[in-house]
Order: sequence, then structure tokens, then C-alpha cells
Amino acid sequence: MKAEQRVMADAASLINAAAEQFISVARAAIAKRGVFYVALAGGSTPKGLYQMLATSPYTTQVDWARVHLFFGDERCVLPSHDDSNFKMASKAMIDAISIPEANVHRMPTELPPEQVAKVYAATMDEVLGEQPLDLVLLGLGPDGHIASLFPETAALDVKNTKTTPLYVEKHDSWRVTMTYPVINAARQVIVFIAGEAKAEIVKDITTDAVAGLPVQLLAPTGDYYWYMDTAAAGQ
Repeated sequence: MKAEQRVMADAASLINAAAEQFISVARAAIAKRGVFYVALAGGSTPKGLYQMLATSPYTTQVDWARVHLFFGDERCVLPSHDDSNFKMASKAMIDAISIPEANVHRMPTELPPEQVAKVYAATMDEVLGEQPLDLVLLGLGPDGHIASLFPETAALDVKNTKTTPLYVEKHDSWRVTMTYPVINAARQVIVFIAGEAKAEIVKDITTDAVAGLPVQLLAPTGDYYWYMDTAAAGQ
């Protein structure tokens, strides 16, 4: 399934539109099912979204007590480490909203990577049951990776579990990521693509100049959007 592309004038407009979409999806999920399940992403554009959601009027437009936050991927560092997606999201948003601590499901990265993946998959099973995530937020790397699904890694082929550990050689780091089946089953998937540095990979993906990149292997069954600024869409 191809993404619906939404191109904004600049990064600020993109973040504003994403905040409105987040609120709309959250309120609809809560109205229909009484709960909103979302997987957060790392990266500068998602960080800008979280910072906006932590300000008025957004803080009061969602019943945060009915929101459950997950993380699409995480580096295997302590939650206090500057490379932690959990730390970034906490400082940008979580600490500023009225969400119960029990509703924030961080990856237990103080454990070995295999254990992190196993424990987090169990947490997802316990909290979600048979329900899919309502929304998965993703960034796009210059090499076409989404979450921590990197090119030419075994994680791309994992289908039998919700999460998997992987070692990313070029970054010399262990990570844990949600797998394609979880992401593809979400009711909505949004990929954020901002900045001139992403223009070349966007051109490569959309013109099929390359094939088999992780973002190209996405096949969401729900609503699927690319939120881009004009700099990223420029080529």
C-alpha cells in the first residue's frame, strides 16, 4: 500500500499538522474503544511533535489517563542516557502531561538485548491483547531505515515476534525494534520526513531508483501517511 503524501511548507508546519492529527486519532480511539495505544519514534521531528503536544492547548485536548505510550525502537542504553528515546520523549513531553506512570511502557534497556525484546513483547501482549496499535510514529533515516529496521539486517525478516534485538554495525550499537507485523497491523502509520538532507532518499524511494529499503517494505493495512516538508520533497 502506498502512503498518502502530505507536504507542508516547512518543519514547523509539519509538526503543527502532525499534532492536530495525533489529537484527532487519539480522541477518536478513546471515543470508540476507551483507550489510545501509540508507539513513539525517536528523532528531531518527532521530538518537535512531542514538545508541541506538551503545550497548551494540546495538553488538555486528550484524556491522557486513557493513553498508553510504547516505543517503536530503542537503543540498548540506560534510560538516563542521552541516546535514549525514552529520555528524549520524557523531557520533551511525558514529564509535562498528566499520564499515569503505568501507562508509559519503556523498553527495559538495563537488561541484555535479547531479554529486552522478550520482556517488551510480553508487555505488549499483556497490555494490548489482540488489539493493534492505534498509531505508529516513524522517522526515516538517510539509508531508508524506519524504527531500528536497518538495511541488510536480520531484523527485516523477523515475523514471529513483536520485537527483536539487533546489532547495527555502522553505529556500533545494540538496539531493539518493533517488527513489520506489529507496525503493519497498526490502525494508522505516520512516517516523518523533514529537511533537505532527506531529499535524496525520498527521490530514490519514490522513483524506485533503489529497491528493498526498509521503508519500502512497509505494508500497513490501515491508514498510511508520509508527513514531509518541502525541503524533503524537493527532488
